[in-house]
Amino acid sequence: MIPVNPEAIGLFGLFATVICFGLEQLGVGVKGADHEKLTRTLGYIAIFFGGFTQLFTSLCMYLFSVGGDHSVYLGTVFGFFGLFWILVGFFFIKGGDKKAMAHFFLCGLILCIGFTIRAFQDGLVWPLGIDLVVIDVLLLTLIPAWYTGKPALTKLAGLCNVAIGVISAFLLFPALFL
Repeated sequence: MIPVNPEAIGLFGLFATVICFGLEQLGVGVKGADHEKLTRTLGYIAIFFGGFTQLFTSLCMYLFSVGGDHSVYLGTVFGFFGLFWILVGFFFIKGGDKKAMAHFFLCGLILCIGFTIRAFQDGLVWPLGIDLVVIDVLLLTLIPAWYTGKPALTKLAGLCNVAIGVISAFLLFPALFL
């Protein structure tokens, strides 16, 4: 029997979601787009790829300890970001208050800083720890971006998302071949 690594599913969901969001934030391929449809499409990507795949991985980490000694830690990281993306997805589909989302990003930043510290303490510096550092920068950028709506901050968030996707590939590809 060939073992299955559910971590690859969650990492693929993360990779696909942050690359799609990053490219949109950078303005790649959106000239002349129907922005209402674009926003709704990003919402679906966030829910299904960013959200459900990472929640699935989280449950597998908790129930089957597929992350070894780090199962609870990784399950918590995947679980938080799975729920994070579902919330972001619903925001993009249904709308809401951007300032309240900025407050949520602050809460997420506080939690993610904890994830980052733990990764470094456990010696998981590259690529996980560095990916979490970039996620910290992303969340730190999103707070004022969603408060002010400044395009420069949105572009910085886009760069962070693309960087997260690239770094996540260094987690994804080894997970595919376990």
